[in-house]
Amino acid sequence: MRGRKKSAPLLAILGIFFLFALSLPARAEMIIAVPDFKVSGCMPWLGGAVAEQVRTRLTGRGPWTLLEAAQITSVGKEHRLALSGLADDKKAVSAGKLLGAQYLIVGTVNSTGSAFTIDARLVDVATAVVYSGFQALCFEGEEGLPEAAANLADDIAMELGGPDVSEPRK
Repeated sequence: MRGRKKSAPLLAILGIFFLFALSLPARAEMIIAVPDFKVSGCMPWLGGAVAEQVRTRLTGRGPWTLLEAAQITSVGKEHRLALSGLADDKKAVSAGKLLGAQYLIVGTVNSTGSAFTIDARLVDVATAVVYSGFQALCFEGEEGLPEAAANLADDIAMELGGPDVSEPRK
């Protein structure tokens, strides 16, 4: 009887530890960085705005950890890299390595008249290989970009193995 009384506090502590461990988020399989997108034929701030919408839509959606935009910018400043609108994929891959990312999603917001195209590529940081390309079209001007960015992020999430979105696409 005496041994059982001594082990009860130990079991309680182990139980609490076990419950705490279950409440921690599972280790993500991938670490992804989404720097601000480049722009072509449109206002410079649209690259950052669209990339932010993509980052937000991808957050918590699948087996990955998404690096925070401020962290990407901070590392870029420390290493004097221009991460906003990266000039080429080689610089993006270098930046991804510095960030500890396994994958980058690099992209461009293009405007031709009233139509916008958002193009993005999933790049493996270790090999600089582009695994997938994505594109979303918008014919509603700047007002339609949030929906186009959401559609792009949904396509990326599906490619990466994330769950289906609950709301239907328009």
